[in-house]
Amino acid sequence: MKENRFSLLKNIKLFVIGYLMGAANVIPGVSGGTVAFVSGIYEELILSIKNLASLDMLKKIFNFQVKGFFDSIIFLSSIGLGTLFAFATLAKFITWLLDNYQVYTYSVFLGLILGSIFIVSKMIKSWNFLSILALLCGTFFAYIIVNMIPYETPNEWWISFLCGIIAIIAMILPGISGSFLLLILGQYKYVWGAISNISRFQFSIADISTCFWIGVGAVIGLGVFSHFLNWLFRKYHDLTIALLSGFMIGSLWRLWPWQRTVVFSAKIANQVLRIDINSDGIKKFEELRSAGAKFKALVNENFLPKQLDFSVILAIVLVFTGIIFVVLFEMMAIKKKKE
Repeated sequence: MKENRFSLLKNIKLFVIGYLMGAANVIPGVSGGTVAFVSGIYEELILSIKNLASLDMLKKIFNFQVKGFFDSIIFLSSIGLGTLFAFATLAKFITWLLDNYQVYTYSVFLGLILGSIFIVSKMIKSWNFLSILALLCGTFFAYIIVNMIPYETPNEWWISFLCGIIAIIAMILPGISGSFLLLILGQYKYVWGAISNISRFQFSIADISTCFWIGVGAVIGLGVFSHFLNWLFRKYHDLTIALLSGFMIGSLWRLWPWQRTVVFSAKIANQVLRIDINSDGIKKFEELRSAGAKFKALVNENFLPKQLDFSVILAIVLVFTGIIFVVLFEMMAIKKKKE
């Protein structure tokens, strides 16, 4: 007998799963799609998205055949509310960690991504020349991109729109982290900061605009990419996974825990100056700071710690903790699949 969609217990369960998916999407390295897979709702989630974003569903709505429409709406709404609640309660905490404990936070993120790369690459059914080439091309392309993108990209509407598309892709693909991609784009703090502010009723035009365009991107991404990604996986499964794995490997450069900013933009008296610490020197930077300039990081430089002290050891331990967490989580997904 088919389970009643309007069952309170059923929808509470979906809300909890949605919350866990939202928590996963806030943390780089963990995929909301993987949570859906472990909880046993992944196939139903994809089917509901495809049904809701199909021409056939539009025809049914115009003919007032709304049963399938309401089934998908109730299912996705329960998950969506849980996900939004997770965003509201966790976004502020994660951005606070980045502001105050960046080395340790990036260490965990790095471990989570390393574990994800191992898991995602295992999804390739058979390695051959084309899949290896796709992996290498993805690695090279991602490395070039992350070194071209500023450490903090501008908070423009089109970037927020792109972030919305990325966020929805993370809910569709197990193993791919949307927050990791936001970090690579330099938008992680903007996006989760805006969501955190609005969830605490601290409204501003910039935050409302950011969340609006994220929502628009998510809706369009939901309708278009759910079909496109499913087509890619059906036709070119191994090549797609190899390319995605390459993107993740090439982007690891951005998550190295030990970083220092070497190029800033300094805004003062309606002028925007570019300050390179290596050429302009610390003195110039301090002069502008004393004059009240507002700085934005443009280029970060990775470095190795000079000595192996407690903070470095702790960071290394956190990297391995992140790896172990993802591997154990994926083992649960494999067990669920076998069942």
